[in-house]
Amino acid sequence: MTDIDGLLEEMRGVATDPRLMTLETVVLAGAAVRRDRSAARRNLAVTGLLALGVGLGASIVSPQGASARQANYLNAIPASAPSSLLMGNR
Repeated sequence: MTDIDGLLEEMRGVATDPRLMTLETVVLAGAAVRRDRSAARRNLAVTGLLALGVGLGASIVSPQGASARQANYLNAIPASAPSSLLMGNR
């Protein structure tokens, strides 16, 4: 069996990979991206639930008997006509 102390002494002299120096930065940047995505999803869910609550609350509070009635006058100018000139000769 190989002596572990001897292996560790050999590894001490070996140069390390330069990518290991930037590994911490890459890992922390990835964690920040994941945290931002999680926050965005949470904000979207809260906004959706708030909109649903406001919609349900408005539908419960609004009066149930409200309806629009159209006036039926024989000589009335329709509301869609911008002026009486469009009605022709009367």
